[in-house]
Amino acid sequence: MLAACGPSREERVSQIQEFEDSLFGIAAAADPAAADRLADLYVAFADKYPNDSLAPQFLMKAGEVQSNVLHADRAVELLDRVIDNYPDFEDLPVCFFLKGNAYDLASRYDEAKKAYQVFVENYPDHYLAEGARQMIPRIGMSPEEMLADILADANDSLIAQ
Repeated sequence: MLAACGPSREERVSQIQEFEDSLFGIAAAADPAAADRLADLYVAFADKYPNDSLAPQFLMKAGEVQSNVLHADRAVELLDRVIDNYPDFEDLPVCFFLKGNAYDLASRYDEAKKAYQVFVENYPDHYLAEGARQMIPRIGMSPEEMLADILADANDSLIAQ
């Protein structure tokens, strides 16, 4: 009878930790199937234990993993699930920031800018806010263009002093 119920909470957490260890031992983006499997484990835990303190953390991690393999829609869906269902989650601001990152990585620049702007408006004093403010005008730039723009800003700041 107990076997029909599936793994216990502790067994699920252990399974997730083992899979995290094995996945993060390699480049996660190099194996999208493994990243999807890890995200599925996170979501399955949150579905089974929605009131557990780990549920929003695992959903946020699932969103980040999906973002890293360029599954922006799935990433945003998972992050929105945290935002909508766990308003007291201590890392809620990070979920807003990660939405911008998911869109940015998927080259969906208009959506990325909007997400970062929402983050900055809602959490202007968060430790990630300054980085988001600096990213907004640079979204869509190539790494070379971004570096040149950052160096130009730094040079302008030195001249102004």
